Amino acid sequence: MNGKMTLSRRSLLKGSAILGGGALAGFTNLFGIPLAFAQAGDDDAQTILNLAATAELFATTHYLAAINGADDLGLDEIQVNYLKAGFLAEQDHLELLQSLGGAPVVTEFYVPETLFSDKALFSTISEVAETTFVGAYLAAARIFSNGGMQAFAVTAAQIAAVEAEHRALVRQIGGRLANNTSYAQFTLFNVSSAVPVLQPFLDGSGEGFIGPVSPPTADDIAAIRAEADAIGYENPGVPFPATEFAAMMTSPAATQEAAASGGCTITAGGQDINIRSGAGTDMSPSGVLRAGSSSAVDGQTTGSDGQTWYRLSSGGFVRADVVSASGACSSLPSV
Repeated sequence: MNGKMTLSRRSLLKGSAILGGGALAGFTNLFGIPLAFAQAGDDDAQTILNLAATAELFATTHYLAAINGADDLGLDEIQVNYLKAGFLAEQDHLELLQSLGGAPVVTEFYVPETLFSDKALFSTISEVAETTFVGAYLAAARIFSNGGMQAFAVTAAQIAAVEAEHRALVRQIGGRLANNTSYAQFTLFNVSSAVPVLQPFLDGSGEGFIGPVSPPTADDIAAIRAEADAIGYENPGVPFPATEFAAMMTSPAATQEAAASGGCTITAGGQDINIRSGAGTDMSPSGVLRAGSSSAVDGQTTGSDGQTWYRLSSGGFVRADVVSASGACSSLPSV
């Protein structure tokens, strides 16, 4: 680690080495996140979604830069595949959060100057980030559970579990014991409590930070998605709230309501249909429309594959040619 970069895991987690209360206040004034959130009460759902989306966009930016700098970091093929799988998981998380209304509060990031040429620094900073993400999602699980939003609490825990896997992998890359703890670290009471730790990456306020670094492009994402099968990234699961929404919208009452109002209803045939976070088979799965189940639809669009896609009233998209439609589907608005 060079002389310009004096950050450590301990000092970053304390949030004391690189900023004080004045810097935090500057962040909250700039991005409109109330400082009170980090001190008392619970974050609201929109704040959670926005900050989580910011963290996931940072993660995709971070891992893509490491993948592109693999030679400088001295990473072997297996380690690069770790990072590609991590990138895809973070992109899947981001697309889910965006489908639920989350929007990153910043879209460019800053990094220590030697982050992608110094393996030890990369491992340390990555562990800090992933530890923070785990803590933030566990805080989100607590808040959602307290608010009676159990479906979202479960998915926050789902994501925290994957972030903990990434934490283990980056520790392994740095030559440290990967599985060094019995419990994921509940370090944050609120999601917004992560702001002091992550602020230098968001505004470049840390000593020795450079940037901004732009996030992945659509081509970057597509290129790594094309390698998913080859590296063994199977992504077999779906986030819990999506399945809850699908179950709610495929109930007889929901279907009858859509029919009675003259709306459009779609029905899956003899097999389950993937619900996508966006209109295209290149978008990550966000749920499943079970075989024989129906769902209300509120819009349609042309997807990235040139096919017509229906937008479900519950959120997510399905391709029109794999379902049967009834009702006023021909008059659906474009979305």
